[in-house]
Order: sequence, then structure tokens, then C-alpha cells
Amino acid sequence: MTTVSLSLANRIEELPRLADAVAAFAAAHGLSPRDTLHLDLVLEEAVSNSIKYGYEPGDDHDAAVRVDLAHGAGRVTIRISDDGLPFDPLADAPDPDTQAGLEDRPIGGLGVHMMKTVMTDLRYTRDGGRNVLDMALILNRPS
Repeated sequence: MTTVSLSLANRIEELPRLADAVAAFAAAHGLSPRDTLHLDLVLEEAVSNSIKYGYEPGDDHDAAVRVDLAHGAGRVTIRISDDGLPFDPLADAPDPDTQAGLEDRPIGGLGVHMMKTVMTDLRYTRDGGRNVLDMALILNRPS
């Protein structure tokens, strides 16, 4: 199993660096375009939520968010941890009403729903003052 780790500041300007790291990881491991897209979307969603909602304005940390990716046994395992305010996206984020028309839906809420849909083995813990979100992407899984 090969692993890549990335430390990010809690600034939105870090998202392109995350996207570049995901693209390099996907290329190095021959991930399909579909799996690469899922990995990129889920990581951008989780990390951007951490940055936007986990910190008070002006509370900058150079190594606030850590992303660990591991490839092996037909899957990519992901760990995202941050030193922000406690928040369990799996329990605390409301489920969106996917049956409502677009004009009737509130803005937001679909990112965590997408994460729950495309990822497996999702687990949140609070460990040593850090939010820790673990999940896995089963590679080449049929829709």
C-alpha cells in the first residue's frame, strides 16, 4: 500500500494545491477518470467545509488540515484531519431533500450527501483536539 500525505493551511487558496495532489496521486496509481472525479470532489468538499466552517475568521494555521491518501487492495483510503472546531459531518450535517424541486431546496447540503453516496467505510472521530474523517473509495465500482 502506498501513501501520500499533504498538510494544508486553513485557507481556501490551498484548494488548487489539493487538486494538484489528487491529480498526481490518481495518475501515479492509474485511477479511472470516474474514480479520479469522485476522489477530487469528495476531498474538495470535505477540506473546503473544514476550512470554511471549522475556524473563526483570522484564525490562520499553516498546517491546519492534513490529508492522507493510501492506495491498495482495489481501494483508496482517505483520512482528513483538522484542528478546527468539533464537527461530525456524518451526524451533524442535515440530509438534503433530494426529492424537492431545485427551486425549493436550500443552498448547500449536497456535498456530504455525495460523500455518503460514493464513499464507503465512513467514520468520524474526535482525537486529540482534531476532527478525523476516515473513508474509502472502492475503485472501479459499478454504479
